[in-house]
Amino acid sequence: MMKTAYVFSWTPDQGEDIISFLIDTHSVIKIELDRYDKTVAPIVDVYSIENWIKGLSKTFQIKIAVAFDLAKNDLQTNPTINNVAND
Repeated sequence: MMKTAYVFSWTPDQGEDIISFLIDTHSVIKIELDRYDKTVAPIVDVYSIENWIKGLSKTFQIKIAVAFDLAKNDLQTNPTINNVAND
């Protein structure tokens, strides 16, 4: 169950939007959405955080580190998140 998520990037492309999310503190999900045909199923790829970081620029690695710290803080300090997960 997902407890927290942060958007890493949103890239509007010619035919699709590509959005990347940090999920909790362990996964990155990349979703490609068709901009014109809403009947086309989104393409969803899931990566471990370790695999996602490989080969990224320092700037993007800093963005990931900030989002990772925010997610960790959410999971540690927000009792609502923890209670929902335990229900």
